[in-house]
Amino acid sequence: MIVSLACVLLGFGAVVWAVDGPGQSLDPNDVIAGKRLFRADDWTATGLTCLHCHADFNEKKDPDGKVRPSHSLFNAGYRTIFNKWDRKNTHSLDEAIRACSVRWLTKRQETGNIGVEPAQHHLRQLIAYLRSGDMIQEFKAKSIEPMWIDKIPSDRMLKMGDATIGFRLFRRSCEGCHPSDGTGPAPSLVRNGYSRYQIAKKIRNINNPGINGLVMPAFPLDRLSDRELINVANYVFQM
Repeated sequence: MIVSLACVLLGFGAVVWAVDGPGQSLDPNDVIAGKRLFRADDWTATGLTCLHCHADFNEKKDPDGKVRPSHSLFNAGYRTIFNKWDRKNTHSLDEAIRACSVRWLTKRQETGNIGVEPAQHHLRQLIAYLRSGDMIQEFKAKSIEPMWIDKIPSDRMLKMGDATIGFRLFRRSCEGCHPSDGTGPAPSLVRNGYSRYQIAKKIRNINNPGINGLVMPAFPLDRLSDRELINVANYVFQM
């Protein structure tokens, strides 16, 4: 079973001991801490949080109107295969969170668009939350594999987008990281100076070098269709 994991919510409530596999228990304090870490940005070096890329609820039953780059991590704690941002698979939830953290959350290294290793207690707490009773519906879940794509629509197609529709898509998919006032974890895109083609490539993460050691989480085809990509690229182009 496969799920995209680009990063690993906040909210407090009653926490009970949860079974973590046969004969094991989760520390309720770790569950509480992991739930906070999922949304909090005070422990990340980039301002990004797990919630920027992943929901921690059932998006089909309880949608919040947002479209994130990666699929929800609700009921993902016991999946046996995780598809990482580099399109490689891992059988370890620990490794999937670690890979996500060094790519987007931890203090940046001087080269390579990667960060330092995450703290072990952060990994333990996030795992505890993802495997807690509030997050696990069943120990088996439907496989999810991102639809990665290595090409974008032609320049001719990109010019046919509707910026009005693109604005609505931007509000749902991009504004959480790119608010116009520049207060987000990613820069404002007002007067961004990019061509439609460059914008589309960044959204799909095709030949994207990143900025200041950080690359934008990519939207695969199953999260943002080519038609939606064309429309949002036109809106961003005219911002």
